[in-house]
This record gives sequence, structure tokens and C-alpha cells, in this order.
Amino acid sequence: MLPPLLPLRETHLIGPRCLESVLLPERMPQLRRGKFLWVGFSELLPPYRMVRLPSKFAHVVACTAGEGRTVIDGEIVPFRAGQVLLAPSGRDHAFDTISDVPWHIAWIFWDDHGGPPLIDSPRARLIDADVTDFATSVRLTTREALGEAEPATIQACVTLLQTHTHRLVGGPRHDDRLSRLWRKVEADLAHPWDIPEMARHAAVSEEHLRRLCHRFHRHSPASYLTRLRLHRAGVLLRATNATVEHVAEQVGFGSVHAFSNAFKRWSGVPPSVYRRFGSEAHPSPAR
Repeated sequence: MLPPLLPLRETHLIGPRCLESVLLPERMPQLRRGKFLWVGFSELLPPYRMVRLPSKFAHVVACTAGEGRTVIDGEIVPFRAGQVLLAPSGRDHAFDTISDVPWHIAWIFWDDHGGPPLIDSPRARLIDADVTDFATSVRLTTREALGEAEPATIQACVTLLQTHTHRLVGGPRHDDRLSRLWRKVEADLAHPWDIPEMARHAAVSEEHLRRLCHRFHRHSPASYLTRLRLHRAGVLLRATNATVEHVAEQVGFGSVHAFSNAFKRWSGVPPSVYRRFGSEAHPSPAR
């Protein structure tokens, strides 16, 4: 018999009847680049309980079936299907199971360090929401990572999961001016784009373009452009037989040396190694 949930005590109890699929960033640099620490979905039964006092990372937990319970403002409340726990970093997180009916949750941990908080709230909140897209993104990412593990596909899944995570927590979605700009840029990545030209295509000032990019992408325009180029390069390396020099030229790098250095910083491995083995050739640095 577990002790009462209140008062809270640091507890990490999974239990032998629980089933979990969990992705870790040590073997998946795409997660770390997407600011995810862990991604997973779980089918939980007693005596499962998690209490973190406080948590170093933000936590988003979506219930897809069954019922558990959590602590909000010092009170124990039911945590049911169609609800999401938004738990900011630096605050206490607590939830557990309550019956022998399996409790299903899809969840992520998010690293707020070095950027704006994912959950801009002084306390944990439980909200009603359509959890379908978020939970599906978690499952797609997990299934690909534990199956074929194609780096380009994993990166696409992580990007999709980022989008649905931000939507679920009420964060920024998109800006039509940026959407039009990036469609034009992606159609011609070899072009020598600069900030003034991108600002003209977005029909905003250079300074406002910087503000929009930081708000919606959490990167400067130049940094986001580089990410688009490197992501396209990763796809080309795995999907074509083009030389590294030709790939560098296709995505807008002036020299293969500059491209190779940037690509290694982005993926953790040189382009030639990425082509043969993908991101699994070199795990990202541990937390």
C-alpha cells in the first residue's frame, strides 16, 4: 500500500505491471536539438507514482485513456482522458494511478535552459484539450526511433512533435509572413539569402523579422536559414548519391569546408559518416 500522495515526497515508482516506450537524447540528437529531454507513452497501473520536488524540466502529460490523479495548488484532483498536465520547470510535479484500469499517457520533458520557458506559468495546470495530435506525434516519433530509425524521418517526426507541443501548451503557432518567406527560401536554398532580402520578401523591417523569428522559431533569421539548409542536406545525403561538395552547393554553402563544419555541429557527425550510418554513428552529449 502506497502512502498518501499528500504531503509530497520525492518518488519515482514505476512498478512491474507498467509498460513504457521511452526515447532518450543520448542516442537521438534530433531530440536534443528539438529541446526534448525525454519522449514517451505509457500504460500505467498501481503502484505507479511520480513526484519531483521540484522538476528541473518542463513536463507535458496528456491522458488518452483511463484515469489517474495529480496535485494542483496543493489539492489532489482527477486526471482523466482528454486532459493535459502542464507542469513548468522549477515547480513540483506529482501524479499517480488510482485503479486497475490502465491509465494511458503520452508525455514529453522539455529543456527550458537557454531559451524562453515552454510553459509560461507560475504553477502546474490541468487543462481540457484535444490530445489526439500530440499523442499521435509522440507515438509516430517513438515508433520510427524504435523501428527503421531513418534520421530524416525522425527529424520530421520531432519537428511535428514540436509543433503539436506548442499548440497544446498555447504557445505561438505560425505567422503567415514567415510561412510565405520560408516557402520561398526552401524553394531555392542555393540562393545567397541575406537578412535585407528576406525581410523584403516577408514585407517587414529587418528588426521585425528578427523579432518574429525569435518569437515563432526561437532562432535568429540567419540561424533558422542554416537549420533549413542543414536539414535539406541531411535528406540529400541519405536519399541521393550526390557528392558532399554538390550537396553543399545545392543548399547554399560557399565551401565544402564550411558546410562540413556546420553539418557536424548540427548532426554530431561529418556528412560522409551521416550518409553511411545516420545519427546513430555518434551519440549526442549526455545531459
